[in-house]
Amino acid sequence: MPQQPVTAVSPIAVVLAAGKGTRMRSDLPKVLHPLAGEPLAVHVLRSARAAGVARLVVVVGHGAEQVEAALGPVFTDLRFVVQAEQLGTGHAVQCALPAIADHEGPVLILSGDVPLLRPATLAGLVEACAASGAGLALATFTPEDPHGYGRIVRDDRGRIHAVVEERDADAATRALRECNAGVYCARAELLRSELPGLGQANAQGEIYLTDLVARAAERGVLTVEVPADEVAGVNTPEQLAALAEILAARTA
Repeated sequence: MPQQPVTAVSPIAVVLAAGKGTRMRSDLPKVLHPLAGEPLAVHVLRSARAAGVARLVVVVGHGAEQVEAALGPVFTDLRFVVQAEQLGTGHAVQCALPAIADHEGPVLILSGDVPLLRPATLAGLVEACAASGAGLALATFTPEDPHGYGRIVRDDRGRIHAVVEERDADAATRALRECNAGVYCARAELLRSELPGLGQANAQGEIYLTDLVARAAERGVLTVEVPADEVAGVNTPEQLAALAEILAARTA
């Protein structure tokens, strides 16, 4: 698939595809598991390209050679970067910073195992990022069961204040229903200035990308609410089967 022409406002995308996917019970890297005949990550990359993304950066780790071999022929302009250690989402994007060093515009940050995002949703997130004071926007959703998801914490005026991962949340925060979808758009300048300062003082000892929200909240971070099925991820074969049903119904 050919590269889009780059303009002053063209977004680029960083797709996180380094995870092992232990619960898939397979040696195949998780993002290569097939959905409707194509690897999960291909669906993500196609949506990004259809949303006007001019450059695609893929962060690889587990099974990096397999992932590159599978995705490279489909998208001949991909840039791959390696996350040698799995130290969290913030660390994954840190690894991608050299690949976006020349970019001054919006950066979509996507997960390679969330394949049902629509291009219009991604375009809306880019618009929200441009309208935000901080240069940061994120997708939120309200699942039937919020267990396991980071919660959206808002102030008394309804403005987003922070994202708190469930393992770090108290009972009151866990009772919140609005959740982080793990889909972001940030100005490249914000990523370069803030990512190097993120720490690992949390229950998992990882570098959370969500910590950007608290750092930027006072300048104004915007959220875009999306349907739960659009941001559903794949961690198990059962979840993959459920997404296949959703996609089949969408395209019927």
